[in-house]
Amino acid sequence: MDFLTGLWTELTSGEYPVVSFLFFLNIILLFLARPIINLVAPDQDNKTKIKIAQALNLLVLVMQIVDFAMRQSFEWYSGGYLRNLGISLMVIYTGVFIYSASGTFTRKRFGKSRTFDGKVSYVESYNSRLVNIVLLSMIVLTVVYILIEVWGADSLLETTGIIGILLVFLGFTSSIWAPDIVSGLIILNSEMLVDGDVVVIDGHSNEYIIARVTLIYAVLYDVRNNHRTLLRNTQFIQSRIDNLSRIASSDGIRQAFKYNIGYPVLSETRQEREIELAAFRKNIGDMFTRSYEACQASDEIKINQNKPFEWAMTNAGDYALEYTMWAYLERIPNTKVTATIRRHLMGTLFKINETVFTASVIEGVDLSTPDLVNARISNDAALLDGQNTANPKPS
Repeated sequence: MDFLTGLWTELTSGEYPVVSFLFFLNIILLFLARPIINLVAPDQDNKTKIKIAQALNLLVLVMQIVDFAMRQSFEWYSGGYLRNLGISLMVIYTGVFIYSASGTFTRKRFGKSRTFDGKVSYVESYNSRLVNIVLLSMIVLTVVYILIEVWGADSLLETTGIIGILLVFLGFTSSIWAPDIVSGLIILNSEMLVDGDVVVIDGHSNEYIIARVTLIYAVLYDVRNNHRTLLRNTQFIQSRIDNLSRIASSDGIRQAFKYNIGYPVLSETRQEREIELAAFRKNIGDMFTRSYEACQASDEIKINQNKPFEWAMTNAGDYALEYTMWAYLERIPNTKVTATIRRHLMGTLFKINETVFTASVIEGVDLSTPDLVNARISNDAALLDGQNTANPKPS
């Protein structure tokens, strides 16, 4: 009881105003960590951040209590180490908190608003990222300066001190982190790649949703495999990127479907061939038209209802005629849910294929392509086979 009384007397006496303020601040933050973090980082999974913040508050409180107990129990301990360590942890924690809060503010003030699944969210822009970089530099320098003052290491502020070492370190490592920061600014400044866009990266067959573009890296959601992918900003924009969410016209995304249709069997006379060829072409046209009408009638197939399918014979091969059909899809919705994109994009493409097959059966158009094989038996092989038959080997 005397220990708690002595601790309370020291905290309220004003002898250590910084320690007193730090003690009561940690108690307040321990109970308000959850609402504060949820306010700073809304619409995110903050369970880990909340636990880390509460654990840090408890650690600093324990350090202060242990520091006071050691000063009361041991004459050789004059105090200061644990107290400074707790203050240092709180300074670093405050710097991280201020940067997170400023990031939320700059996104609302200088970023862009987008609607995902009917909910308005704020995403990074070129201006907000520049402001964040400036704030980050100021916060880091301020935190370093305060830590030096707390530990009384003013000599570190000299040219050969910690500031000089920090600047030299940043200079030598600039080739590692600077290109990614510049690439991130290029991504945001182009306004062609923003959070929620569905993209296809050259060299990768899958579609990705841009989840977040940070200072150094970009987080992507793999639509087909339903996992997360991380790419450095330099890797992200080093090749061609097709943005499926940014269409060139109001017609929608244009997708091509290729079908191999066997050559028609025609008669020998010219007039009959003309009639049979016209009927063959009509069946193919009716097949694609029937497919478009079936897609129009289905709510699950997301095509442009005002843009009919287009088709043409694109290749006359050795074994079959290649027909290409082009379909126009609806605009991809603004969402970060991979299941929604799969239903809208892959589900539509697969169902269009199915309607074409169904229409081909109804119209009598065979989409299977037989392999033609020319077999020839040489005279020498036939002669040798006849000799073997006339003179069988003894058993």
